[in-house]
Amino acid sequence: MDALMVFALTTITSAGASALLLAALGWFFRTWIGERFKASVKHEYDDRLERLKSELKAQSDADLAALKSEVDRQAEKLKIAALSFSDVQKATIPRKIEAVDHLWEAVRQARQHIPGGVYLSDVLTDDELADMRKTPQLLELRRLLVRIQPMEISPLLFGDADKVRPHVGEYVWALYSTYHAIVARCIFILSGEKNEDRRWYRDEAVQRLIASAFGEEKRKIFLGLRFSRFDWLRQEFERALFTAFDKLLTGKVFSEAALRQAQEMERQIASAKIEQLLTSSPTP
Repeated sequence: MDALMVFALTTITSAGASALLLAALGWFFRTWIGERFKASVKHEYDDRLERLKSELKAQSDADLAALKSEVDRQAEKLKIAALSFSDVQKATIPRKIEAVDHLWEAVRQARQHIPGGVYLSDVLTDDELADMRKTPQLLELRRLLVRIQPMEISPLLFGDADKVRPHVGEYVWALYSTYHAIVARCIFILSGEKNEDRRWYRDEAVQRLIASAFGEEKRKIFLGLRFSRFDWLRQEFERALFTAFDKLLTGKVFSEAALRQAQEMERQIASAKIEQLLTSSPTP
């Protein structure tokens, strides 16, 4: 009986030890496998992370190199353009300055060819210019005006300014031409021997020319003047011309609106010339 009890206890103890051993082994293998799995995952993650960093760095270096190359290329183009622009400026600015000087001298010379009777008529009122025959004191002025030869004076107003036309640009030239076309039209109307009404400023062609050069608002102001219309016109022209000169010499670009205005001025000049030719032609 005692031997049986000892065997049973030995078996139980042995079984308990085995179960304990098995439990310990199970925990060890689970922990070991878990750690190996974690280590494997971490290694793979670290490896992928390093590869990703390497790829991103390579791509970043490539993008940076491409960007630097493009910046260098654009900088070189700008450098070449700047050098070219500088060369162009060196060549054109003196020509523009000479052209402006020559054009202004042409304006001054044109003043000397404007007959004195035109300046005298600028102090007359609207009624006095409507019919000089009604005012005996103005008959001498009328005789002075009819002796003017507008066809001879007209070319003198423009002078040789056209030789600098390529250097002053379309707008400046149109402004210059429009003003002198108005002056020529003014002289033509004032000097007409058969003209009773010498109010040149009411002429439709003159009105259109003024509107094309200075705008509709200035045209209305001009039409509302009581006298000194010719002097007002001269001042407006010179103010506009100096503004255009400043823009030309500082290298600023004239706007599309200014270029369209220049085209309108040229169109009105051509129209005024046709009207003047028709008016001056002898009646068959």
